[in-house]
Amino acid sequence: MILGVRPAHESDIDSIICLLRTGFGPHCTTETWRRLFEHPNATSQPNFGFVLHSRNQLVGFLGGIYSKRPVGNRVECFCNLSSWYTVPEFRSSSVMLLMAMLSQRGYTFSSLTPSETAAQVLQAFGFRTLDSYKLLCGPWLYRSLVRRKTRIAPRKSPFYLVSRALEMLIEAPLLKGLDLVREHSPTHVNCRGAELLAGADLVRPMLSDTDRQLLDDHRGCGHFLVRNGRSYSYIVTVKRRIDFGGPSLVDYVVSDLLHLSARQLAMQYWPALGQLIVRHQGSQAIMADERFLGPERPEGLRVPYRSYFMSRSGVDPTHIDGLYTELPLLYDRD
Repeated sequence: MILGVRPAHESDIDSIICLLRTGFGPHCTTETWRRLFEHPNATSQPNFGFVLHSRNQLVGFLGGIYSKRPVGNRVECFCNLSSWYTVPEFRSSSVMLLMAMLSQRGYTFSSLTPSETAAQVLQAFGFRTLDSYKLLCGPWLYRSLVRRKTRIAPRKSPFYLVSRALEMLIEAPLLKGLDLVREHSPTHVNCRGAELLAGADLVRPMLSDTDRQLLDDHRGCGHFLVRNGRSYSYIVTVKRRIDFGGPSLVDYVVSDLLHLSARQLAMQYWPALGQLIVRHQGSQAIMADERFLGPERPEGLRVPYRSYFMSRSGVDPTHIDGLYTELPLLYDRD
């Protein structure tokens, strides 16, 4: 059995998508997977990641999403690892993909959605924990229902039917009520001397050139701004469903924070900002990596979540966010 690893390029896209649909199932459509290869930075990337091949057949893939971001007074190169899959009979050689990816010098690497097995491999190669929890910010009853669903009794348990009955009697009316509240969504709110804006068209003229580029590269996301005098906090979110590992009678939909600048300014207006985000984006609550919110973070439910990074140039975790990653490409978006 002869195996090889090489960079993935445009001619591989259709074969990679076929491989990913086989490995990850049909929940992601061909069109959704194609976003990994057609984002604004795609044409300037050195590659789309690496493929493992055997006798001219692709049997594995590890995606790479590349970007250049300002960090302090320098420009840092980043590479987000995504969509790591190898067909079962070649899985023992899957690590060859990671070795090829890490052989690229000059990058800070991140992995935001690794499986449990992938996380163990990443840690063995020297990746460090980026975050251990996300914070779910929403109504108390909503947070309580999410907590209960993450601890739901096994199907064979005598409490299983009771749990399902509670889901029908409590969850559906609650989420329907939240939908009704969101029917009339403002795009401009005045709050204690500050302006809160929602939507790319309103937000973009207020941004610096650097932040405008972030917006233009993530048009499919939610864009929000808190402006107080000459200062502003810029927020980017993506709408997604919470996966509880099984079917649900109702959808739990959150706005996941990908980027948050000037955190302290945003925290001063958090209740009003949170309401603006969920009403404008059509979600039920906000979810954010704890490192985004800092020590003054609002009340919420801590949800276990593991993400990892490796930086040979000493990039601090606070400079790593969810932009230019698989999150805005594969989730529902705005």
